[in-house]
Amino acid sequence: MGHFFISKNQLKEIGIIFGQAAFLTLITLFAVSPVGCKVTTEGIKILEGDYSPPLLQKFTVLDEASLEMIFSENVSLSGCVVSPVLEGISDSDEHSMDQSLSAALAAAAGLEGSIPVSTVNIEKNVILLKLEHSTEIGNKYELYGVVKDDGGNSLTFCIPFVGFNARQAKIIMTEIQSESVSSQRATEKTAGIYRNEFIEFLSLSDGNLAGLELCSSYDGEEKKYSFPAVEVKAGEVFVVHLRNRGNGCISELTDNLSEATSSYTSPEIRDLWSEQTATVLGNKTDIILLRDSASEKILDAIMYRADTVEEWSKTYTTFVQLMNECSIYPSGDIENAFVTTGLTATKTIFRQTALVLQQMALSGEEIEYPVPAGDNDWVVSVEATPGTL
Repeated sequence: MGHFFISKNQLKEIGIIFGQAAFLTLITLFAVSPVGCKVTTEGIKILEGDYSPPLLQKFTVLDEASLEMIFSENVSLSGCVVSPVLEGISDSDEHSMDQSLSAALAAAAGLEGSIPVSTVNIEKNVILLKLEHSTEIGNKYELYGVVKDDGGNSLTFCIPFVGFNARQAKIIMTEIQSESVSSQRATEKTAGIYRNEFIEFLSLSDGNLAGLELCSSYDGEEKKYSFPAVEVKAGEVFVVHLRNRGNGCISELTDNLSEATSSYTSPEIRDLWSEQTATVLGNKTDIILLRDSASEKILDAIMYRADTVEEWSKTYTTFVQLMNECSIYPSGDIENAFVTTGLTATKTIFRQTALVLQQMALSGEEIEYPVPAGDNDWVVSVEATPGTL
């Protein structure tokens, strides 16, 4: 247990450490080896020893004012600070011409509205940080600090994270457009808009979407979608468009639901957009997960496959294991996946129980969450109907 406060001089030292990044990168290339060497008149002499810095294995946002870090070995904390990410400043590459900190380093070092770390609990390789006041839902922050292992090897880290959401909405997928439509209607072509992949959601409770993320096995982690800090109501239907292509692709983050004008949008529902511009989702075969980014808990999922696919390929191995471990499906066996016979670019996969679940949510009934799923819960729709259950 202890208190950590960083003086202005110490902050300047932090800036100097950042400024030596290129040099540290070179040192790191040698530090990953468990042996060292020195040049003698006879040649190179190998010196045994541990020159590897501790590795950060896991970082978790526990709640509004608690963070946890797990390292590869026992560590001590030399100092740390939590800073808000300042758009245009924290990501600036502007450098000072004198010895004072640049705007980006000053922000990272905590000179701009930092949150003091009031207490720290260290147990071997686990560090628990308590912040002096709570973070804001959905706001972006950076945790900067330095740890050392028992051998004196140090690791300097800067970890981005989002303010904890204690009011997370319970949402489920209700319709999936897994393939973009290649041919455009004449009116769409003139307006420069496209019918792209989307996923429709139903909110089973009031709450905020911050901290939720959407990921498909076909796309991989690099194309995951992170939800913005938007408030939704129980029974509300909204759409996440997974490809940002053409005109009218505007995320509606306020109460104005008429901003988005692309295909598959409506002024009656909220439309949110991914930044991806390339094709996404497996057309006929995929595993899609909704999860809490902080706990990594799976909150909703769908497994679907083409009728010609009889076993999962290596692409799906990791997600199949996640299905085995969560309670949504009986298991990740391919027999539990919905068979997409009849699915085309103009048809979607639709959750048959969506309307019943919406009525339960609107009436305030308690709904088991995560909602159990199986191959019989989904059907191929006649046409895409985003926003209409």
